[in-house]
Amino acid sequence: MISEMYRVAVVGARRHRQGTGEYVAREFMRCGCSVCAIVGTTRATVEAARRVLRERHGIECSGFLSLEALLENEPVDMIAVCSPANTHLPLLDLAVEARCHVFCEKPLWWTSELVHLPNARAEIREQATQLVDRCVRQGRYLTLNTQWPFTLEAFRELHPDAYGDERTVEHFSMWLSPTSGGLDMVVEAGPHLVSMLQALLGPGTLHDIQAKFKDLAGLGTHAELLLTCAYKHGQGETQVEFRLTRCPEPPRPAGYSINGMAAERHVELPDYVISFVNKGKRASVRDPLAISVENFVSAVQVGRLSDRTSVVDGMTQLHELVVAAMSREQ
Repeated sequence: MISEMYRVAVVGARRHRQGTGEYVAREFMRCGCSVCAIVGTTRATVEAARRVLRERHGIECSGFLSLEALLENEPVDMIAVCSPANTHLPLLDLAVEARCHVFCEKPLWWTSELVHLPNARAEIREQATQLVDRCVRQGRYLTLNTQWPFTLEAFRELHPDAYGDERTVEHFSMWLSPTSGGLDMVVEAGPHLVSMLQALLGPGTLHDIQAKFKDLAGLGTHAELLLTCAYKHGQGETQVEFRLTRCPEPPRPAGYSINGMAAERHVELPDYVISFVNKGKRASVRDPLAISVENFVSAVQVGRLSDRTSVVDGMTQLHELVVAAMSREQ
């Protein structure tokens, strides 16, 4: 429990389809923060979200239809951006201008026009760099809610010999089941792959990205995608395989393997108890969202600065993955 009380605003607190806002608010409350206000798109959705937060989680908060209105009326220390990715950039700009710490749902931002802009990669990199640098100058912390790296402890319990000081990560494979198809599923799931590569191997670059779509009966065109590439990093080069299969409804298969040793995610509903399973073995996984929020609040408390490399590389590498997939979608 964090002793210092921080005031938190959540943009997109209503759980529409698979939104995380409701649970992000819950985890901030569990960390000892005060979730004082939320932002929604209509008065009806704002009131619905306020009611859910109050009845399910005991959170009493104000509701607003814009972040501008919220910031004019509520003093806040932290802003959690949990709205759709195409709304993120102006929200991030407002949050940084207001000198707030920012916990942002992945990706940092995205619009469908990004892949068609001239010099898009350079523009994305410059814009992300400027955003992080503004936070650093103000002593404010910005990070993405990328949860998969927090499962590595459970993976090591399942496969203690998969990698380590005497065995490098030569091959990494990940499979996820986004709700969308086509390029949208790369935007939705791509940050997970990038965050895992960064967590396992540190900063690096993607090379020789190959993409292959497949149509699936009942799920439409471009419902499955296989991306392969090499990740070059300080310790060498790792071969990467990333398989996405559209899955509109839970349970959604997901997992990863390191050097051929696999861990499949298993979720027990309704309490969302997570574990990794493989060949009869099981390892409990503590809720990665809870750890993600705890780490963010702790980072703010100790004055940690935003990691420019992970944030900026995350955006540019997502762009590279989407461009590779787009070349095979048409």
